[in-house]
Amino acid sequence: MSPSAYAAWSKDDLIARIQSLEAVLASDPKIPPEKIPRPQIPTPSQTAQKKSKKERKPFDINAYPKRKIALKFCYAGWEYNGLALQSDPTPLPMVEAVLLKALGDCRLIDPELGLEGCGWSRCGRTDKGVSGAGQVVALWARSAIGTRPDARKKNLPVEDTAAALLRETSEAPAEEHPDEPSATTNSADAEQSESPEQPQAELRYVAMLNAVLPRSIRVLAWSPVADDFDARFTCTFRHYKYFFSAGFPPYPHLSLSPGQNGLLDIEAMQDGAGRLVGNHDFRNFCKIDPSKQVDNYTRRITHATITPVDPSDGSAPSGSSSSSPLYVLDLKGTGFLYHQVRHIMAVLFLIGARLEPPSIVDTLLDAQTITRKPVYEMADGLPLVLWDCGYPDGSLSWRVDDSGSANPASASKAGGPQSAHNLFYDFDLLGSQSRTKMVMMEHFAQAAEVFHSPPRPPSDESGVFRVPLGGGLFLQSALNKYVKLLDRPRGERSEDVNERWRTGAGARRKERREARAAAAAGGSAAEPADSTSQAEKHAGPSTEVL
Repeated sequence: MSPSAYAAWSKDDLIARIQSLEAVLASDPKIPPEKIPRPQIPTPSQTAQKKSKKERKPFDINAYPKRKIALKFCYAGWEYNGLALQSDPTPLPMVEAVLLKALGDCRLIDPELGLEGCGWSRCGRTDKGVSGAGQVVALWARSAIGTRPDARKKNLPVEDTAAALLRETSEAPAEEHPDEPSATTNSADAEQSESPEQPQAELRYVAMLNAVLPRSIRVLAWSPVADDFDARFTCTFRHYKYFFSAGFPPYPHLSLSPGQNGLLDIEAMQDGAGRLVGNHDFRNFCKIDPSKQVDNYTRRITHATITPVDPSDGSAPSGSSSSSPLYVLDLKGTGFLYHQVRHIMAVLFLIGARLEPPSIVDTLLDAQTITRKPVYEMADGLPLVLWDCGYPDGSLSWRVDDSGSANPASASKAGGPQSAHNLFYDFDLLGSQSRTKMVMMEHFAQAAEVFHSPPRPPSDESGVFRVPLGGGLFLQSALNKYVKLLDRPRGERSEDVNERWRTGAGARRKERREARAAAAAGGSAAEPADSTSQAEKHAGPSTEVL
């Protein structure tokens, strides 16, 4: 057989051929060459197939070290249907679904096990359209220096695992490692030797995840945490921001009072916001979710202020909503009820429009007198942001990995070397796109004027009032038809809503759960349908959906 015939052979095939020849010659050294069986020459496709099969070796995440970490990340809520993972289809993706896929693609978790498989916990749930600037989740993830499966059995701390690996190597018998330097080897020689057990840097979680996540979700930092750390229950405070415009749409009735400029009364809104600080019963500032069976509506607000947002560069066209002064409500508290922030903002809008006095806040906080919430529409979720989550000192140590040595291949996936890991580049890009869209909408309106007359603000004599709902939405009606909050119809008492759910949908859900437990105990393969999804069970009795 000519030497060129072996050119297409792989290293493994050549070794196997040599071994077969040696076996034949060992059995009969005098065998003539023509009697040696001719090999089956593998084709290039067969060689490629062998390589591809080798590359497709299943990735066993359980063979790698793990550690519990926390991730701090931000996301643009208007592109998602909310934070928490849902089992039913949604019009827009859920933030957690995108995060879990990215973690699975990076082989940091086992995606088949879902939320429960990685010990997932979140700080605060946000509803559709609501954004997060400092959201925090905790989970068990693959690690380069965390606890190996065999080390966990020895109850070794995460920090000591790398040292334990070195000890195991140095304490091993010399005859089991003939090629490794002994304890008496010169230290310089030992440093030059290659040892697979040398301690290494932790995985670059921030860079890895941002390389596969969409730009609307950015991981800011990560931190090692204790095994019992819970992103929700360990949290000591949450900080929300609500951005709003003070002068759009026009409020013609405001100019009826001498000296008014037609803008929202920010001073009155601040007066109302200040009355929220302290421990209060906020049942009249939230939406009741009977499935959570909440019976304690007392929450503590530690900070509530309204301040102007830094002015823009003046590039917005005159008369547009973007040229109106912008303000932000900063609200901090130890915990929040279902849609609490949006209900608070709705009442503050009524105060700013001079339709309600600031004292209405005190009245609604008196749950002994106002036992049923007046009917009113909550503010829109688009301008709401979960700004930050606070934790006890020492429980977190936020860190970022060095993105200077980013893998160009990974960087190219996200659209270029800058966009892969440079957060400021991503934010600037999204901001530039938003500003471009704003200008385009202004020009679309100008193009529409050729065929349609733009609406004119009602005159002062028309007696029309407009109340903003946030995000450019507003209510409009005749001023003489406005109904004060205390004169409006009232909703049901929270106790009645909870009791009706317990005896109705809650009782049926309990029966299904008990039937499932009985079927599982009896070994039955058939399981009754349960309307409670795995994602809902994992979420627990949280009421904090903003």
